[in-house]
Amino acid sequence: MTREILIRDLSKCVVCDVCTTVCKDRHGRARMNLEGPRFGRYQLPNVCRNCPDTPCVTACRLDGMKERGGRTFVTDACKGCNKCVEACPFGVVTLLPKEHKKKEGFFARVLGLARSAEPKAIVGHVASDASRCVQCGVCGYNCPQGIQVRDYARRGKTVNDPRCVRCGLCIEVCPRGTLRWDIAPEIPSPMFRADKCNLCDGYAESACVKECPTQALLRIPADERLLNMNEALYHETVGKYLAAADDRRHSGGVK
Repeated sequence: MTREILIRDLSKCVVCDVCTTVCKDRHGRARMNLEGPRFGRYQLPNVCRNCPDTPCVTACRLDGMKERGGRTFVTDACKGCNKCVEACPFGVVTLLPKEHKKKEGFFARVLGLARSAEPKAIVGHVASDASRCVQCGVCGYNCPQGIQVRDYARRGKTVNDPRCVRCGLCIEVCPRGTLRWDIAPEIPSPMFRADKCNLCDGYAESACVKECPTQALLRIPADERLLNMNEALYHETVGKYLAAADDRRHSGGVK
């Protein structure tokens, strides 16, 4: 599937805010706003561009962000570790409280029913085994909240820092198996999850595009056809990624 992006045609837009309103109605919050860089008569709104180099997917260590068919999306495995938020170059990924009410389309609901039940809301903490810790610091380096987990591990203590979001990333990356949940075998329910535009995955169409009264909002393939619209727009959404890929190939980064 070809990667797609959202573009606003400024010559047609009357700034009625229907697009952001229907986005909020569908997802519980507006996943886009009408700011962003302009290229002649076109603008890239502040919304996920489904970057082909997928920095959010690369940053995620827990399979909470995936790429499929040219589109990145948050999965049910997301534990709100904040790595994708930090990695997004456009600041369009947000952490929301887990209890945030997200509406879903018919197909998304069907798929949700087919998955396992919701995790139990257990308050757990990261425990440690001092005899296994070698003070490598990998846990703290990967902690999205900057908690020095190894200080707890050195003493064999439970991490009780109030900043901990229970994402489990420190447990995942520990090379020595030093860390574990102090409640087993059930994993505590995370407090946050990432949220971003996924082009209304699970619905038949993008609400913002469908409901725009002037057809100013466009969902179009990010390919060479953009050259006919605007050369600078093409470079921003396609050309610079192709150039970066060529540089990696020439430097031996991609074989």
